[in-house]
Amino acid sequence: MRGLILRRLVALLPTMLGTATLVFLLLHLVPGDPLDVMLGESAAPAAREELRGRLGLDRPLAVQYGAYLAAAARGDLGESIRSGRPVADLVAERLPATALLALVACLLAACIGIPSARWPP
Repeated sequence: MRGLILRRLVALLPTMLGTATLVFLLLHLVPGDPLDVMLGESAAPAAREELRGRLGLDRPLAVQYGAYLAAAARGDLGESIRSGRPVADLVAERLPATALLALVACLLAACIGIPSARWPP
């Protein structure tokens, strides 16, 4: 049993790193500029450059990725582009509803899956 738990914990690290890398790359491959969402398309060039520097979007992609991983390792998920609030707070707000939904889904799956595993008798 300990071996299984240890193998799962070891497999967790590359899975988390792969997921973080995929999220980072997808965010940079999506068309559009996050500055347009935050400031609007008609923002002054000086305001755009100031925000680009503050967010670190003017740095090379490898440096941005390193900063992203370091912040994620500390639990700093950044700020929401839309609301400006910390993402960790937004996730925490929705965690109870998410947990309830997952619990109901597991119960429903068990109620359907266990009897159907014995069908036909």
